[in-house]
Amino acid sequence: MLITVGATLNEYRADSWPIGYDSEFDVRSQNSFYKRTSEKKDRQKELLEEYMEKRAQTKRQQQELLDEKVAKAKQERSRLAKAWADERQIAAASNAYDANVMTETAAGGDTLLG
Repeated sequence: MLITVGATLNEYRADSWPIGYDSEFDVRSQNSFYKRTSEKKDRQKELLEEYMEKRAQTKRQQQELLDEKVAKAKQERSRLAKAWADERQIAAASNAYDANVMTETAAGGDTLLG
C-alpha cells in the first residue's frame, strides 16, 4: 500500500496492489533504503562467514603443524632415549667385564691378559 500525502486534500492519495516481483511495489522498491540496508547486511554477514571459515581453516592448519612438530619431537626424544639406554647398557656390560677380569686377576686365575 502506498499513501501519498500532499499539501491539499486533492493531493492525498492511497494506492494498493498485490505484492509480487512484477508489481508496482517491487518496481518502486528496487532502490529503497530498506532494500539497500538489507543487502548490505546480507553481504556483511556473508563476508563474516567467509572470514570465520578462513580463520577456522587457518587454525586447523596451525594445529596440524603443531601436532606434526610435537610428533617429531616425541620421535626424536624416543630415539635419543633408546640411544642413551643402549650406551648405558654397553657401559654396564663393559664395567661388568672389567670387574670380572679384575676379580679373576685378583684371585690368581688365568686370564687372557697374561
